[in-house]
Amino acid sequence: MKNSEFINCLYPNKCAACDDTIGNDRVLCEYCSVFINNINYNDFCIKCGLPKGQCKCKYSEYHFSGTIGVYKNEGIARKAYYSYKFSHREELGDFFAVKAAETVKRLYGNMKFDAVVSVPTVMRSKLKRGFDHSRIIAMKMAEKLNVKYIDGVLKVKPFKKFQHNSSLTDRLENVRGKYYTVNRISKRRILLFDDIYTSGATLDECAKELMFAGALQVYCVAILTTNLKEKSNGEKNSGN
Repeated sequence: MKNSEFINCLYPNKCAACDDTIGNDRVLCEYCSVFINNINYNDFCIKCGLPKGQCKCKYSEYHFSGTIGVYKNEGIARKAYYSYKFSHREELGDFFAVKAAETVKRLYGNMKFDAVVSVPTVMRSKLKRGFDHSRIIAMKMAEKLNVKYIDGVLKVKPFKKFQHNSSLTDRLENVRGKYYTVNRISKRRILLFDDIYTSGATLDECAKELMFAGALQVYCVAILTTNLKEKSNGEKNSGN
């Protein structure tokens, strides 16, 4: 038996969502690949990134020019992404980068981006997880799109509490003044990456800072998009 075959027997490749054993060249099993929670873009507003029934464009002004997501934040997609983010499966970063790049090409069409920037991760999260999950995907996505990745242009101050533990109202207040730029961006169209989109507060705050730094336009892309109604119901039911 070859060494690679022996290693595969000891540590078989597992589906990122359901943990079934799969081939070494796969990330998801056949079932999860078919039934992953893809976004139906006909049901989503590409400006604010929310389901059309929850669209805020008539009542809000955004600093970004568009927002798109790859998957709904539920079911198979959530399990697979959380395997990457929380279970140290860094090898999954390339899979999500490819999917993000494909979504950008499909929905933003022939739009030319001058640079990719990622929403910065707070230091305690990077130390806890052992890697910067958003930065890895953003860098790989930029490579797939043949666009320059600008590292460290955005910085973040420590949060008193994590965004995912905050109510939708608190999210808006929580991000104000938390992000800042350290370099000028002269008349560039920026593709801004974040891993999970819920209220748009983080992306809008980062887009505002990038525009202040001289960006021409900011477009956004996220791996997971959360249904705001489901989020609100979950918070109510959990008593938060």
